[in-house]
Amino acid sequence: MDNQCLVVLSKFSVAARKVIGAVNPAKLIKDSSYSAEIFHKVDELGDEDLILLSLDLQNLLGLLNASPSREAPATEKKYMFGARS
Repeated sequence: MDNQCLVVLSKFSVAARKVIGAVNPAKLIKDSSYSAEIFHKVDELGDEDLILLSLDLQNLLGLLNASPSREAPATEKKYMFGARS
């Protein structure tokens, strides 16, 4: 975890404490069900600054997927019907 992630995590913990109560940062990182519950509570409240911090933190933790389904790259087929094949 880099320094930027720690800064955003601490800002989120302090801001969320004022609105939804105490947030355990260590458990937020390790427990996916706990983090989903906390982020869901934040989304329900509608506080824009807290939601932006939440999205930024989720992005840094890798919880947001920009494109969940990636297609496999197309393989190039070799032309086999020429005069020299």
